[in-house]
Amino acid sequence: IVSTPGVVPALAMLIKTFLKPGDKAIIQTPIYFPFYLVLELNDIEVVKNSLINEDGRYHIDFDDLEQKARDPKTKMLILCSPHNPVGRVWTRAELTRLADICHANNVMVISDEIHADLTFAPFTPFGLVDKTAIVCTAASKTFNLAGLLTSNIILPVKEQREAFQKYLLSNALVDTSIFGALATETAYRHGAD
Repeated sequence: IVSTPGVVPALAMLIKTFLKPGDKAIIQTPIYFPFYLVLELNDIEVVKNSLINEDGRYHIDFDDLEQKARDPKTKMLILCSPHNPVGRVWTRAELTRLADICHANNVMVISDEIHADLTFAPFTPFGLVDKTAIVCTAASKTFNLAGLLTSNIILPVKEQREAFQKYLLSNALVDTSIFGALATETAYRHGAD
């Protein structure tokens, strides 16, 4: 687990660590607008895998995803799980299929799970279906701690974690707020359901 000052800043840092200008990354639209910004401002081409709206319930267009993941320039998919803004809590079957498509095409998955604590439906962490995925979490949404600038980035693959830590160190981005760390620990240990 590597701490950063927020999930969106972490996405930008992960993009800088693992992609180069001209690479492509998939996002599932409609999506939280900063996802566009962190890609476009880092010269990464945005590839939209638009969600399908059927009677007010959104679904992943897996045929479209598979076709777009096949492009050798597509190196990353940024997953929003649960999805913001459509509110979908993806099922384990949906996440497994997404992981299978990405693995088959060497597409790295970064899962933004900042809203995971706020679900009423059963939630499956993406790391349970893809042991190599990078997962971004924070107590900021759940416990209103965004001003304390603390998020946790889970990088289970040692080489990826070391590359990310090197990027952070080389850009003097290794310090986070001690208040944020203490508030996060306190919220998870003692906060109400």
